[in-house]
Amino acid sequence: MDSKEQPIIIKKKKSGDHHGHHGGAWKVAYADFVTAMMAFFLVMWILGLSPDNRQRIASFFRDPGLFSFLTGKKIPLDENLAAGSYDTKGNNPGTQDSYIESQKKWEQVLLDTINQKLREQASRDSTEAAQKLAAVAEKIKAKLTQLATDSRYEELLKNLELTVSPEGLRIELLEKKESVFFEVGSARLRPAAIKLLASIAPLLKELPNPIVLEGHTDSRQYASRHGYSNWELSADRANSARTVLEDNGIPPGRISGVYGFADRRLKNPLNPFDVVNRRVSILVANFKTEDFLRRYQQSSAAP
Repeated sequence: MDSKEQPIIIKKKKSGDHHGHHGGAWKVAYADFVTAMMAFFLVMWILGLSPDNRQRIASFFRDPGLFSFLTGKKIPLDENLAAGSYDTKGNNPGTQDSYIESQKKWEQVLLDTINQKLREQASRDSTEAAQKLAAVAEKIKAKLTQLATDSRYEELLKNLELTVSPEGLRIELLEKKESVFFEVGSARLRPAAIKLLASIAPLLKELPNPIVLEGHTDSRQYASRHGYSNWELSADRANSARTVLEDNGIPPGRISGVYGFADRRLKNPLNPFDVVNRRVSILVANFKTEDFLRRYQQSSAAP
């Protein structure tokens, strides 16, 4: 046997050594993170756009084609241009001007279509609003019929008129004789009149319609040494009615106006001194088609 033994070399790897090369896995993870963040901010950007711009982006991905770099809208090509036809000189008849003209026509058609759809919806909504107003008017009539059994309201109800017309629901408190709803020559409502208005207010609260209060007098001049006239009296009486309605649940935002007309809008113009001209009108204005259409257009134009 050879006396020289072959040396045995043992290599030990330290498990605590973390400074070696880890490869490129972290780069892939980082790239995925950056891509996800880009997608997130892209989504947030799109959500912040107007409905019109979001529709344009959706249209592009549904039907990719030639879009205007200025407006982002698709350019409907002329049939000859789309077919790739040329004139006798070998020139393509499609020009930038024809693109712009076609785009303008397409935009106008789209705008007309949208406006027509909005008008149709506004018409349906105004019809529904008028039906709701009429339904509340019937509830008020039923409530007044119920109150008629109470002797405290008998005289008041004889002087109250309720009508439904295209302008809306009008409730008129008529002073057919002295001191029915208000104290003589004053804007102070009588206690029974306050309770009557308080019983009507919850029914009016069911509607979102704006409410207008109007005060009127006859042509007898208000006797006062301090400049207080029929103008102030009519306005103050309308304002007194407003206060009662708001105290009984009508939101202040529902009141769109309080007016005093003195004797400028007589109920009986043939007799300016007729006491029936003294009145306070509560008008629950009806929503018109134009009101809904204007609201839709403002909503679609908002950023």
